Amino acid sequence: GMADSAWWPGSTAITAGLILILAISRVAHSTHGTNIGKAPSFRRARVPRFRVSAAADSTNMLHDRPSVLLTREKGKNDKLRKRLEARGVQIVELPCIQAVELDGARDLPKTLGTPWEWVVVTSPEGAKILVKSWEAANKPPIRAAAVGAATGKVLQAAGITDIFVPSKAHGVDLAKEIPEPSENKKILYAVSQLANKDVETLLSDRGYLVERVDAYTTLPADWTDEDSKVAANAKVVTFGSPSAVKVWAKRAPVDSPIAVCIGGTSAKACKAAGFVNIRHPEKPGVATWAEEVFRVLESIECT
Repeated sequence: GMADSAWWPGSTAITAGLILILAISRVAHSTHGTNIGKAPSFRRARVPRFRVSAAADSTNMLHDRPSVLLTREKGKNDKLRKRLEARGVQIVELPCIQAVELDGARDLPKTLGTPWEWVVVTSPEGAKILVKSWEAANKPPIRAAAVGAATGKVLQAAGITDIFVPSKAHGVDLAKEIPEPSENKKILYAVSQLANKDVETLLSDRGYLVERVDAYTTLPADWTDEDSKVAANAKVVTFGSPSAVKVWAKRAPVDSPIAVCIGGTSAKACKAAGFVNIRHPEKPGVATWAEEVFRVLESIECT
């Protein structure tokens, strides 16, 4: 008797409370539904979704601009290509150069057997040859200096972990910023036969004993008649090395296209080759290079 009467009032209050909460949440839910859910889905139904995103992106897209020519050797244009294509840029790949290993590369595994304070590479190509030689030498412990991120990544991917990279992807910056000599002062410098002597000169000035190995060279790539036609009509050409510039200048016009270079070294080569319009980012690298291409394309009136 007593227990029942004591229990009921409380229980009624709880039940009433629950019903009230449910009612409020249902109202909230339905208003939430009309305000936030229904109106946009109705709008979406009227305008196909893909058209909305295309419109939003079109300000950012550059597919109505001239094609951009990529002149690095075969297989080396992918990073720049991906960045440009992401913004709708039309690409034509026209390699100007091809890399060929030299006898110096053959002796590298043996050379790596002796201790070096640093092993220096200033291009992804040089890094690839170093990796192959290092593996052939049973992966001795080495300290490497790589000119930039792309070159460093080739070494890292192979398992070389002790890598110095300068603040700017340039051989001269590497030579200036590499730590002072402390151990045997010996540097092995694996490089293109065409590279100038700036890096080794600076390193020698800083007290290093530099052994330069010409591991590869760069030769002109073969062009078809079709390739020559494409080059003759080019409006925007990208260059990643002085050797690509030299090949272009021998075969194609330098007065009409805008040359967009990866950095200052290639830009200097363009100037020497007689290019009139030359652009390059302050800091060399694929990301800044792509940005420079976008700026050039944005400045060209739509045709």
